[in-house]
Amino acid sequence: MQDQSFVWNQYDLIRGITLATLANTSEDAADIVPEGFSNNIRWNLGHILLSQDFLLFGPTGTPLPPSYGALFAPGTKPADWQGDVPSLETLAAQFKEQSARIKETLHSRLNDPLPGPFALGDKGTIHTFGEMLLFTLYHEGMHMGCISGLRKGIASAT
Repeated sequence: MQDQSFVWNQYDLIRGITLATLANTSEDAADIVPEGFSNNIRWNLGHILLSQDFLLFGPTGTPLPPSYGALFAPGTKPADWQGDVPSLETLAAQFKEQSARIKETLHSRLNDPLPGPFALGDKGTIHTFGEMLLFTLYHEGMHMGCISGLRKGIASAT
């Protein structure tokens, strides 16, 4: 079997960057939606968390609270939130749990096929758990870029 430790090293690296960003964000800053943005830092973090579970395990394969769909799914926004939203401490704990669970569940299954192909429109198709894991890392990085933009928007507004 091919050594795939590099995949897990990258997963740990990227998730570590996300967790460091989360740790360096205050509860107040997490909820600011600067002018020109439709979401905040908390939404982006929750979206990363929810999306990775959904893409790897499907809508019924996540242990995240059912309310997360209404909070963090594509097309949602903080302006529409009702009820409780998770604290940054809760999100951090869930990110750590998710990392451990994904590594335990998929450590030797990266070449296994997904239950069905995942089409990215006309961009391509994802066939294996390893391909999907790598796509979720791209997605996580994309939202970390959004968080960076939000931080700049918050800084310029104060």
